[in-house]
Amino acid sequence: MKRDIQKAVTETVPVRRNLAKAHLTLSFHKYSAYYDLLYADKDYQAEAEYVAGRLCGANALVRSILELGSGTGRHGRLLAAMGFDVHGVEKSSEMASNARPVEAKTDKPGSFTCEVGDLREVRTGRTFDAVISLFHVMSYQTTNEDLAAAFKTAAEHLERGGLFLFDVWHGPAVLATPPSVRTKEAANQRYHVKRVARPEISIDSATVNVFYELDCEDAQTGNRVQFNEEHVMRYLFPDEIEEIGKAAGFTLVATEEFLTSRTPTTDTWGVCYLLKKQ
Repeated sequence: MKRDIQKAVTETVPVRRNLAKAHLTLSFHKYSAYYDLLYADKDYQAEAEYVAGRLCGANALVRSILELGSGTGRHGRLLAAMGFDVHGVEKSSEMASNARPVEAKTDKPGSFTCEVGDLREVRTGRTFDAVISLFHVMSYQTTNEDLAAAFKTAAEHLERGGLFLFDVWHGPAVLATPPSVRTKEAANQRYHVKRVARPEISIDSATVNVFYELDCEDAQTGNRVQFNEEHVMRYLFPDEIEEIGKAAGFTLVATEEFLTSRTPTTDTWGVCYLLKKQ
């Protein structure tokens, strides 16, 4: 069914060709310095509360959490403030370094720590009550092999009954409303950042290459930095998640719109999955 949907939009999706890739950098390298500013309007508090509620609703005893793709630690710190012990794994050393200065325990019993590592390969030597991966980190796993490895990492860090919660780009929505060029600007007392996102969809690989063009000005020094980054994202379908999860030893508990818990539709770009280890 999903391939039929893909074929239906093949002729209507605008595909960009021959974009100059000069000065492209790897994902979240230079970008990391401006990441929190660009997402200052993102409601991390609401998202952390949603994750906490979803996990505790499935198992009231959840306390320890492994976060795969912890970024700058915004979700992890908020969950720690709620009393969870969160350990983050982040592939980008630049992103992880932005999280480390705030690793100290909060005034509540929770904690947040972070290490640099590849979520497909990392093994911490311990298990957790739950594994989470937020803000479409699983969509950065663009091949079946990558996804299988990520699911295996989650499974090996959980005991039987442990929970795995993550969100992805929802295939039916991506195909129903293909991504378009978008511009975003953000500023604080020091920086002004303009980001243009130019997406290129690939039906055959079920991915979207997002070419980011960033123009960043430092108001204190007058310096201006311009660079590009390429982020490749995979959109996924419920049957794919269920199949890969089953192979890794998980059963599907819930599929819902991230934050709202509504049933996903072709208008739902962000879908949350909750799996339980068998």
